[in-house]
Amino acid sequence: MAELSALARSHSVLFHTDATQAVGKRPFSARGLDVDLVSLTSHKIYGPKGVGALYIRRRRPRIPIKPMFDGGGHENGLRSGTLNVPALVGFGHAAELCIAEMTEEAARIQTLRDHL
Repeated sequence: MAELSALARSHSVLFHTDATQAVGKRPFSARGLDVDLVSLTSHKIYGPKGVGALYIRRRRPRIPIKPMFDGGGHENGLRSGTLNVPALVGFGHAAELCIAEMTEEAARIQTLRDHL
């Protein structure tokens, strides 16, 4: 992933990755991979459905993102509307659990995979 990001950057192309399948299952760092944009979703880590996140690199240079809808001006003008606070809290808690249990869960899944 870091190599692809470097290749994209060498051609002045933004690099986006959909990390929904990796996050919570293996160590992941958007900054470590030097990617520009990362999509995440809560339900893939056993969090609530209907909530996700978009990581947007802020430095070297800042990524210019335009909102899809006008209004509200939430999130520095990137989105409008009322946040689903319970779902966001659930997403955060699911992420905390994934970090705490990632090593044991990976071993459990590997045992299941090997048995299959």
